[in-house]
Amino acid sequence: MYKEVKTAEALGYLATKPTMIITTLHESKVVNAGVFGAYTNLSATHVGIAIAASHHTYANILRGGEFVINVPGANLVKKIAILASPIPKDKSEVDEAGLTTKAGITIETPSIAECVASVECKFDKELPIGVHSFVVGVACGGWIKEEFLDTDGKIDIFKARVIKDFKYPQPLYVLPGEVVHG
Repeated sequence: MYKEVKTAEALGYLATKPTMIITTLHESKVVNAGVFGAYTNLSATHVGIAIAASHHTYANILRGGEFVINVPGANLVKKIAILASPIPKDKSEVDEAGLTTKAGITIETPSIAECVASVECKFDKELPIGVHSFVVGVACGGWIKEEFLDTDGKIDIFKARVIKDFKYPQPLYVLPGEVVHG
């Protein structure tokens, strides 16, 4: 069962900065997916992502005006390796990895059903930085699997087993560990 929202409340699902999978639509409507770790929440409604300008995810966002941030759990690490491999832009990384899509709630671009949560975004602006572009999106909806909600309506990082890239570009990830209270 999914809890679906049609607001920027979905940004709470990114509270821990886990590794993410961005889905976009190619002009042929093929669902593309890329793995990213360089992003930040900018406001209660905006998120910024560093994307290489040569990456087809970047071209798809500019052309389509939307994208989905998918939050994978540790169970998808082997699938992430497939998504991160060089796959032609006219082929779906989602299909190649044996994953399934979930229809968008507020946008056309689908999310990845096996992930623990997703945030749907509409493109807002970009800032070119060297060979990358800092792409800013506005959250407009999303979903989280209800068993991974914490009492504040955000993602429970321990139950969801979210991962963070540890030694980019090597495929080495870490799970959240000890919590220290101040």
